[in-house]
Parts: sequence; C-alpha cells; structure tokens
Amino acid sequence: GGGRELRGKTLGIVGLGRIGQEVAKIGLGCGMKVIASDKFMETTTIQLEFYDDQKLDFNIQTIPFEQLLKESDFISVHVPAQKDYIFGKTEFNKMKDGAAIINAARGGVIDEAALIEAVENNKLSFAAIDTFENEPTPAIKVLMNGKLSLTPHIGAATKEAQDRIGIELADQIKNILL
Repeated sequence: GGGRELRGKTLGIVGLGRIGQEVAKIGLGCGMKVIASDKFMETTTIQLEFYDDQKLDFNIQTIPFEQLLKESDFISVHVPAQKDYIFGKTEFNKMKDGAAIINAARGGVIDEAALIEAVENNKLSFAAIDTFENEPTPAIKVLMNGKLSLTPHIGAATKEAQDRIGIELADQIKNILL
C-alpha cells in the first residue's frame, strides 16, 4: 500500500508534442528526471515559468523508445491514433518492475489484454487510462480491475479548456455566417 513520491523518479514521455511538453513541465516541477521518445523530434526546450516573470529552460533530447521503457518509473503516452499497438506484452516486459503507465493518448495505443496481464502479474504497479480500445464501453476486465484508474476520455476537460472550445466554436460559426 501507500503512494510513491515523484521526486527523484524518472518520467518517460512517449510523444513530445504540445501535450507531452505540458506533462514534461509537470514532471520537472515535481523534481522528476524527464526523458522522452518521439519519432518526429530529436530535441526540444521546455520552459518552466514562475512568478515575477522568472523562467527556467530545460533541454530534452529524445532517446530510443526501448531505452525509455527500461529507464522509466512512470510512462505517460501522448501520441496520435496508431494503426497498431505501441504497448503490448513485449513492451511491458521491457519496463522496470513496478513501473506505471498513463494513457491520455488514444484508445488502441495500448493492448488492454496485455495491460491487464502486466498489472495482475505485478509487472506494472498501476495504470491510469483516459481512452480505451472500445469507447464508450471499455471491456469488463478493464472496468473491474482495481489497479487501473479510469477516466471517461476527459483528460483535457477543464473549465478553462471548455471555455476556449466554446469561444473557438463561436468564432468558426461567426466566420461561416459573415
């Protein structure tokens, strides 16, 4: 039982686009070592902004996916929809024992049967899933597993995000009508 501290742990980010970079900021702010893998990016600079216009830049070099699997205590997935699974039995077996995974990407990125097996065998300590292979009705084994934390595809559903969406939709409607 009990939780695990984030400070000093390694956060592996798969997909270093806009959302992946925001997650990197959170990890850095929590004192984590942040590593990343991205097919389309070799390096990026993450800027942490503090009060009084103070800023701190962190350069992140991407590393091979296999290396990220071996080194990460936590993996957070932020990639577009894929034709095939990115995470299956092979990938889970390469991860650290007791690691955790967060999928805020798309359903079908993670093989849910392999994920269930990995958490039931204690290879992974837990998983947090915001998107599922079968939305809106995830498999019963996914719904009933106590080592999975589930949200119904609402990872970006903050009040501020919903306000921005409303404004963007109103602007698009206005542009069509005028």
